[in-house]
Amino acid sequence: MRLDGKRAVITGGSSGIGFEAAKLFIEQSARIALIARDRARLDSAVASLGTGVIGVAADISRPDALKLAITDIHNQLGGIDILFANAGVSETPPIAETSEQAFDDFMSINVKGTIFTLIHALPFLRDGASVILTGSVAARKGRPGDPLYAASKGAIRSFGRTLAMDGDVLARRIRVNVLTPGATATPLTREATGNPEVRAYIAEMVPMGRWGEACEIAQAALFLASDASSYITGSEITVDGGLAHV
Repeated sequence: MRLDGKRAVITGGSSGIGFEAAKLFIEQSARIALIARDRARLDSAVASLGTGVIGVAADISRPDALKLAITDIHNQLGGIDILFANAGVSETPPIAETSEQAFDDFMSINVKGTIFTLIHALPFLRDGASVILTGSVAARKGRPGDPLYAASKGAIRSFGRTLAMDGDVLARRIRVNVLTPGATATPLTREATGNPEVRAYIAEMVPMGRWGEACEIAQAALFLASDASSYITGSEITVDGGLAHV
C-alpha cells in the first residue's frame, strides 16, 4: 500500500491515531503535514517524525484559523492527495450537567471543526484524492455516558456518506470514507484505560477482549489513503474488535 509522492494532511496528528497514521504514511513515502492546536506537542511530533514533515498549529474549532493553516500547507505541498480529518475530543460532562457553552465548545471541535476542515481543503484536493473522516463506534452502539460524543460522531458518519455522493466530489473522483475506531488506547482515553470498571466493560463487551491500539487503527487509515481502496467511497470501515457487530 505505497503512497509514493502523495501529499497528506492529518488533523490531530500530534498524538494517538493521527500520529501513528503519520508514521505509516511516511514509511510508505508520503509527504506529511500535521495540524494540531498544542504547539509544544506538535513540535515534538514533527521532530520525532523526521525531516520534511510540516507542522502547523491551529485550533480546528476556529474556521478562519483553520483556513489559514490549510492554505499555508497547500502553498508548501502544492496540493493535497490525502486528507485525514482526525482531530476531536471525547470528554463530555454528564448530559444533565451540560451547559449551552459546554455543548457549543464540544460540537465546535468534533462537528464544525471536522466539516470546515473539509470545506477549506476542498479547493486544494487533487483529483482522485482520498478523504478520511474519523468516526466512532459510539455512533453505532449505544452505551452509557456518551450521548454528546455519540451524537457528534453520528453527524460525521452522515456527513461523510452524503459528501461522498456530492456531484463535484464524484466528478473529481474524490473518495470519502469514515474510519470508525472502537475502544482505542490513546492519550484521549488514558484515564479510561486505567479505570477498573471500564476495563471490565471492555473485557465483557468487546469480542476480542481488549483495547485496540492506535497503530491498528492507523493501518486501516493507510488502506483508505492508498490506491488499494480505489473502489471504496461512502463507506464506513470499523476497527473495533467486533464491538459493534457481534
